[in-house]
Amino acid sequence: MKNFLITGGTSGIGLNCIRHIVNDHNNRILIVSRNIEKGNLIVERLKKYSKNNNVKFLQCDLSSTKNIKKLIFNNQIFKIDILVNNAGAIYWKRTLSDENIEKTFALNHMGYFTLTHFLLEKNLLKKGAKIINVASGAHWGVDLNFNDIQMIKNYNGWIAYKKSKLCNILFTRKLSNLLKSKNISVNCLHPGFVKTDFGKNNSLLFRVILSFAMKISAINIEKGTKTLLHLINNVKNETTGEYFYKEKISPSSKFSKNLNTAEMLWKESYRLLNLNISK
Repeated sequence: MKNFLITGGTSGIGLNCIRHIVNDHNNRILIVSRNIEKGNLIVERLKKYSKNNNVKFLQCDLSSTKNIKKLIFNNQIFKIDILVNNAGAIYWKRTLSDENIEKTFALNHMGYFTLTHFLLEKNLLKKGAKIINVASGAHWGVDLNFNDIQMIKNYNGWIAYKKSKLCNILFTRKLSNLLKSKNISVNCLHPGFVKTDFGKNNSLLFRVILSFAMKISAINIEKGTKTLLHLINNVKNETTGEYFYKEKISPSSKFSKNLNTAEMLWKESYRLLNLNISK
């Protein structure tokens, strides 16, 4: 039996991944996402489709430290074999989370960081577990500015998204080193430019532009899920701290390999986590 926790599992590659693993009735799957009505409907359909009753949904705003802490400490959560940090979004206009953190950074990076932190704190990741972070090839061409990590000055939605995906890789590198002794592997992946509902939270103009781009160059959902399924099913725990694309270890940007930047991001993430808990 394998126990999965998958964030952002109500759409896109998260949901398609679940469609592949739910038919194995030895798998228990916990889906975490923001929309409770959609989540419950997805679980109902998955159970009907697969005859696997070991599928559960829990609602959580993953851009909120306090919401994530409540999720972990107020629910009975089984020990996890495979954690897939997948929930993410792009905000074309600068938007703040409930805790006044720029929302792209709050959801795409701090959501991964905080959920993993509390799962480890509560000892809910099994020895030999896998942590899989969905990153993106969008990380190329940017670095982090710790004097303005939340882009208060000169905000640009696409650059904010790119930087958040760089954070995913830096987080993967740092965490993999910390968890080697526990035989917990941490890897990340670029799924490709996948045709999904991604970006629908933005303005009509942005949605039209993104939809047009997807029609021209996006890959289908099955191709976009392949690397994630490869990491789940085929990659051994000896492989850790790597960036995957097209089902193999792939090059990433020079900034994503900077261990000093990874350390600075780690410290800033903990500072924000502790600040939000104390509010």
